[in-house]
Amino acid sequence: MKSKRTVHSLLMLGGAFWLPSLGSGVAFADAGDHIRLGDAELIPSIELRAVRRSNVYLSEGASTTSDGVQVGSEEQSGTALRLHPGLRISLNGEATSLDFNVDYQAVKYLESKHENLDRYKDIETGLVLNTFKESIVGVKLAQRFHVTGRETESTYATSAYINHLMNSSSGRISFRPGSSLEIDVGGNYNFDKYDVSGDTSVEGSPGLNSRTAYGPGVDLKWAFFPKTAIVASYSHSWFNWENNLVDTKGDGISIGEFGETLGIPNGSEWRTTLGLRGRLTEKFVLGLIGGYGQMNYDESSVPATAAPSEDFHEDLKGFPQGLISIVELGYKATASQSITLGYRKAFQDVYFSNFVDFHNAFLRYEGLFADRVGAKATVGYRYEQYVGEVSRDDHQVNLALDLSYSATKFLEVGGGVKWQQRGSADGLHSSIEYDDLTVSLGLTATY
Repeated sequence: MKSKRTVHSLLMLGGAFWLPSLGSGVAFADAGDHIRLGDAELIPSIELRAVRRSNVYLSEGASTTSDGVQVGSEEQSGTALRLHPGLRISLNGEATSLDFNVDYQAVKYLESKHENLDRYKDIETGLVLNTFKESIVGVKLAQRFHVTGRETESTYATSAYINHLMNSSSGRISFRPGSSLEIDVGGNYNFDKYDVSGDTSVEGSPGLNSRTAYGPGVDLKWAFFPKTAIVASYSHSWFNWENNLVDTKGDGISIGEFGETLGIPNGSEWRTTLGLRGRLTEKFVLGLIGGYGQMNYDESSVPATAAPSEDFHEDLKGFPQGLISIVELGYKATASQSITLGYRKAFQDVYFSNFVDFHNAFLRYEGLFADRVGAKATVGYRYEQYVGEVSRDDHQVNLALDLSYSATKFLEVGGGVKWQQRGSADGLHSSIEYDDLTVSLGLTATY
């Protein structure tokens, strides 16, 4: 029997610390200068954007085999309106600091044939609270929650999305034995739920699942220079899936290759990192972090009805799989222009196999001209190696260019172009491949 999961929230706890320090006065500043409420600053915003996409269902495209059989599904283009209201609240008092955000997004397609891509439930919230921050002992709380969706090729379904509900909570007790050293000790709790529309299972999306993870964490920061610090961390977590045996259905997942079921084992992971983060000169900023970790899977958690030859016993350990690295180098060319080069290698548990070991590299440029015209360009590449019952190698490429013009202090006009591609690195899983070109134009009002 499936158990009902309850999403826990620290927002009320955060409010208990925050509300008494706001004061009673409300100051409405000029447009663009935000709203003051005691020591807090409130920044409401709303964006309306028209978006044209070349491949709204992220299909691989139709093709014909040597036997004359058509496989895959045709790419479909579409135009949507996106409404995105948001609110930011920040507080930076002597004893307490708080950052809170809430964002909502609604999507409405103009074509009636794409009504199963209309979406009105995407939301994201975040909270970071640091109290008693000048004391020897303090408290830190962090909370993130979001509901998002990824398009699928299920053109016949009521909703053509894989839905992801995520809740992440952490708490730390901070110890500050000196002015430059801070040690945080506490724990983490995470909940993930993946599901699809009820009428999707006839032709197949993956058998989806829910995951709970919890465990201790320790963070260290030694600021040996005012803007430069050595950072270290250690975390250990245990994770459990609601269903350890799921149906074999979905893009890139076939009964002929994997059998009728997939084993999804419970397990545990640990990881530790050490590195340097800070400003080297007035123009250069460096983040250099390295580490190691392991993910160990309990194959006995998968019911005995699973095929004994499957690979759900695969663990992540050893080199190079267990390596963790983060490298970011930022260069501030002028006061209003910057370039950032980054690379990350890490791993994580996934809902349709054991884990993915990934490499992600990017180059980003940001500039502001004449205090009104903004430009942002990004190039990104990600290589993924999935291990478990579903074992495959994917790669993703992203190119994006965004331009904006500040018409007034509170109104911005912007547009952008983005191209994304997912491909099968070994060429054996063409059903997961797609290309999608997006062009957008919109208005953003910020008070």
